[in-house]
Formats: sequence, C-alpha cells, structure tokens
Amino acid sequence: MREFVFEAHIPRVVFGAGSLKHLGREIEALGARRALVLSTPERAAPDRRVAEMLGSRAAGVFQHAVMPVPIEVAKRTAWMRIAQSR
Repeated sequence: MREFVFEAHIPRVVFGAGSLKHLGREIEALGARRALVLSTPERAAPDRRVAEMLGSRAAGVFQHAVMPVPIEVAKRTAWMRIAQSR
C-alpha cells in the first residue's frame, strides 16, 4: 500500500437543551464576527428567532436552503453575503 495522509475535519457539534444560548461563543470560537442563519422555508420563523438572539452577530437569514444544495442556491447565498458586508 502506498503511503498517504488523511486529515479529517470533523465539525464541532454542540447539542442539548439550551444550546442556542452558546451561539455567540461558537461564532467567536470560529474566529468569526457574524453568522448567516441558513433555513428551509418551513423553518423560517424559528430560524428568524435564532437571528434575533444573535442580534448584531446575525448577518441575516437565508430561508431557501434545500438538500442537496443546487448551485443556483449556493450562488444566491454567496451574493447575499457579499451584499450585506458592504
């Protein structure tokens, strides 16, 4: 067998009752200042509440998420991020 290096980049998962109160800490742990809340149309209302909890740390709510993500949706998300950073 040839030699190789495999690096797994496992995302951090925080779960449990009351976990949403740690969002600010998690944003900071990522080295970010703001976060874009991704949502499906069906979850738009609860996810807007998440954005309200974040206050100025929320870059907005993108409520058009679907699985798998079509390239058109990914481009709209990126464009939204660019427009809001101005």
